[in-house]
Amino acid sequence: MKKVVIASVVVILMLVGVYFVYTYYNKPKIVDGVVSKSIDDNGKPLSIATEFLKEEAVHFFAKSNRFWIKKAQIVWYKEKHAKENRFLIEEGIDVNDAGYFFSKLSVPEGLETGHYFVNIYVDGKDIIETGTEFEVK
Repeated sequence: MKKVVIASVVVILMLVGVYFVYTYYNKPKIVDGVVSKSIDDNGKPLSIATEFLKEEAVHFFAKSNRFWIKKAQIVWYKEKHAKENRFLIEEGIDVNDAGYFFSKLSVPEGLETGHYFVNIYVDGKDIIETGTEFEVK
């Protein structure tokens, strides 16, 4: 009886361990994508927003939640979330000291009004980890 209980506990612990390893490895590795109007001295987003004026810079942040993910690709879209509407692709973005991937979108003559999307990918992968959308008025 004692051997059966011990064997059952071992099997249950192994199954729980496999489940946690599987979910840790397969869940998004970059999370909490936001756009903001500014950045603090530590590299974190300030003034999170979804609407911007044409002359304002848009700062995109996404948090790394896996210690081994050090580089990302950030893709900006205008109007439709489609491959042909990509207008800026930034590769090799490093995680900053605060644990965020960061990109800044600004144009000297101002952004065009409209709806925008921004997504982040683990560098070299095709799966969207997280993203957000915003308006320029």
